[in-house]
Amino acid sequence: MKKFDDRNTRMERIAFDKLAAIHAIFDVFVINCKNAYCLSAYVTIDEMLAGFRGKCNYRQYIPFKPNKYGIKILAMCDAEIFYINIMEVYVGKQPDGAYKISNSSYDVVTRRCQHFVGTGRNVTIDNWFTSLLLVKTLLSDFKLTVIGTIRKSKRELPVEFSKPVSRPEKKAGCLDLEMNPLSFPTSQKKAKVYF
Repeated sequence: MKKFDDRNTRMERIAFDKLAAIHAIFDVFVINCKNAYCLSAYVTIDEMLAGFRGKCNYRQYIPFKPNKYGIKILAMCDAEIFYINIMEVYVGKQPDGAYKISNSSYDVVTRRCQHFVGTGRNVTIDNWFTSLLLVKTLLSDFKLTVIGTIRKSKRELPVEFSKPVSRPEKKAGCLDLEMNPLSFPTSQKKAKVYF
């Protein structure tokens, strides 16, 4: 079995990188994924849980996933053939140092999209990532389009979308390029907002 980690220096490296044991090999894997395939015009950013029950201080418990325990990976995938292109292991808050990065949903998406600025790709995200600030940034600064669901409870959402009592029939909504709210009827039980 080939070793890819030096146990003698691991404790020193863990002091500033929780992922020290596998960081080098994981980075090589991600670089190979990027070089092996060029993503199509439609990409998806989401989380996945790689099943794992071993001892690890960044193991996650997510009850609604098929594997309830595992390592959370934030990934950008091709939406047409489901090829994973860019990944990042979620380790929580990193210690101060070179590997300390923000884990906010806004920063996660903008880090993923840095490689695609100005390409006109469409990015699909779920309600954990979606915010009006992110949509405006991706549209204006990155020149990317966005499709995403958003929770009705977000404060930044226009009042027209957060109060369904004023609408007699079930409706879904979206925002146009100038961030003006639009609404249209739907047959779904739960109305969603799309960007």
